[in-house]
Amino acid sequence: MALELVPIGTILAVLTNQVLKTAQAAKDVLIGKECFKVLSKHLFDIEPVLKELQLQKLNDSQAAKQALENLEEDVKKANNLVERYKNCARFYLLFKCRHIVKEVEEVTRDIGRSLAALSLANTEVLAGISDQVNRLQNEMQRVEFEASQSQIKIVDKLNQGINDAKLDQDFANDMLEEIAMAVGVPVEPSEISKELKNLRKEKEETANRKERAEAFFLEQVIELLSRADAAKILSKLKSIMSRGLSQTVMVDPVNLCTDTTCERAAIKAWFDRGERTDPETGDLLGDFTLRPNLRLRQSIEEWREINYCLKIRSSKEKLLSGVDLSVEAALIQMQDLIRENSINKDWITIGGLTAIIVSILGSSHNKDVKRNILITLKYVVEGHARNKEKVVEFKGLDHIIPCLGRDSSISKAAVELLYELLQDKSGWNVSVCRKLSQTCSAILFLVTLLKGPVKESAEKAEKILMKLCDEDEENISRAARADWYKPLIDRIIRDGLCY
Repeated sequence: MALELVPIGTILAVLTNQVLKTAQAAKDVLIGKECFKVLSKHLFDIEPVLKELQLQKLNDSQAAKQALENLEEDVKKANNLVERYKNCARFYLLFKCRHIVKEVEEVTRDIGRSLAALSLANTEVLAGISDQVNRLQNEMQRVEFEASQSQIKIVDKLNQGINDAKLDQDFANDMLEEIAMAVGVPVEPSEISKELKNLRKEKEETANRKERAEAFFLEQVIELLSRADAAKILSKLKSIMSRGLSQTVMVDPVNLCTDTTCERAAIKAWFDRGERTDPETGDLLGDFTLRPNLRLRQSIEEWREINYCLKIRSSKEKLLSGVDLSVEAALIQMQDLIRENSINKDWITIGGLTAIIVSILGSSHNKDVKRNILITLKYVVEGHARNKEKVVEFKGLDHIIPCLGRDSSISKAAVELLYELLQDKSGWNVSVCRKLSQTCSAILFLVTLLKGPVKESAEKAEKILMKLCDEDEENISRAARADWYKPLIDRIIRDGLCY
């Protein structure tokens, strides 16, 4: 951007938008996700600095513009990096894992240096947040990233095998299994075929860039992996990850003295039943020591994390499709993710899904969609203070309250969600109660629900109403106008006005 003729306020607005766009996109890269996550966090932290500059009406000095221009260029580099790797073939991203983290490290440090220059050019303007800016630019300039050790081991093993001309099917099967697990690609013939097709495209693009050594390496990899038997690996993986006893993906894999891998809880239960044999081979065990299988555990954890990211991304696409059946499928998938691991409450909101379903709640006319959104939102906010704040921030109350007046299945889900939103660690969240009181129709809908046929909904509605009446006397009058007099009578008795 030629900045000399552009007002500095416009430059700041454009740069702030670019920073936020890049920060959001950086969270979607699957390989090297830890370093991209750090980059994303730092970029989000830069936003308040740029807003402070906007509020302070920064002077159009040449030094300030030059510092902003440098920062803008570095943010563009980061955005290009994110966009490039966000859409790459997952196998290719694994092979480039070392290179990717170094690129992210370099661009993060560059942004830190540009931020430091911007701070020096605007010392007086940023005086109020100088400590925050100094800490941020220092952290960014000193970042050090490393690729996942499990990913490095896979790449090194692959390189060594190619160098040693290991082209047999057993080695190919072994490598395909490890690579697929590391990047979250299902080991199914159709999925592997699709991923190899994408890898061939990456090889062609590499060749077009005249990167001959990398193109030759990718060609060798494709040739090797094409020899693998995906169906055979899939059968093996199912056996290993859900070894014999429980038939579920393991959480804490351990090895027996026979090298059989089992889930710790399952093998302990096996021994507690008096069994003294290897559950897979039937051999009598002479040693009952359980040795943690750390490598498999790390692989399973990484596989889970990547699959969480993929499922959340898939859910987002379904939600944005506008097709009711797809939206319902996404909501069910979100509920399953949260049941499987509560950390997904954070990822769902960070990924923007909470905001999307709150919006759909307000616009959809499909009863099943509305009910499932209310149920899903309760999953998302239950015991999670920050997500409750986000739902309120997204104007969730405006869309939840009308649902109180719908049919019994929707109103029940709505009042349960509303009750959860009004709770915090100390009991009632007074701030949210006051926001609810500001919605004129809330009292009327809650009184209607109180008088309804569903006992559980009526009990929740009464608890909410009593709290709202305690917080604001005007709500007592509103309740009375809706033909519910209990708070009014209680107040008259309490004040000694009833003779």
